[in-house]
Amino acid sequence: MENFLKVTLLAILQGLTEFLPVSSSGHLELLTSLFKFKASDSMTLSIMLHAGSLCTIVVFYFKTLWSLLKKENFHIIGLIILGSIPAGIFGVTLKLTGYDAMLSSSLPVVGFGFLITAALLRLSSKEKLIQLAPGEAPKKLSEMSWRQALTVGVVQAVAIVPGISRSGSTISCGIITGIERESAAAFSFLLALPAIGGAALLELYGLIKGTGTAMEVFTVPQLVWGVILSAIVSFGALSLLMNFVKKGKLIWFSWYLNILGAAVLLYCVAGMIKR
Repeated sequence: MENFLKVTLLAILQGLTEFLPVSSSGHLELLTSLFKFKASDSMTLSIMLHAGSLCTIVVFYFKTLWSLLKKENFHIIGLIILGSIPAGIFGVTLKLTGYDAMLSSSLPVVGFGFLITAALLRLSSKEKLIQLAPGEAPKKLSEMSWRQALTVGVVQAVAIVPGISRSGSTISCGIITGIERESAAAFSFLLALPAIGGAALLELYGLIKGTGTAMEVFTVPQLVWGVILSAIVSFGALSLLMNFVKKGKLIWFSWYLNILGAAVLLYCVAGMIKR
């Protein structure tokens, strides 16, 4: 029963923070550290809950995904593939070197990640930083360049670090490189499909084979419940985020992240002093 309540709480947190630009991985790490989960268990649960958010992206952007099957939109699929390569390389490298577990269990990393995300959100609100020629209109999704896609992809790779919001950093980067706000958000979440989907499928394969690290702590019904609840809450959060994106109000989240990041780092410093 205790694990069921933990999964429920973490699924709600994942749903709220995956699309709001505040870093779901960072918030999940804060709570899992309070629950004293092992790093491997925390990572597995995080990936499975992300799968719920993945389902939300498919539903929310279903029309956009369906339109990609048209010949004139095939180049967008190429942009998604290109933008996914950096995260794939970085993610596999972290996995092979074992640094993924170290990063996911480091509160100082999470604290600095929050502050980095806050800075990116503030930068995206500054019109003079947006890379557009005088009189040039921001690019729609269908007008994006390979350079823009790769730049956003590199930022997504960096956002693997807990505390750096994937949605916040990639949307901010997209806006700064000259992509229309709503199109930057759409591309950000389309990039999430292969990134989150690949990690979730690998973990699911491990669960089916009985080798998944979460099998020792959580039951399959608990994980399924977490995925479903995460998907439901995620849909509401994504709808809310799009309102903020349209109004250009992402900077509001930077204040919260600055306070949270500072609080986490102060907590870490206090712990070191006590030792």
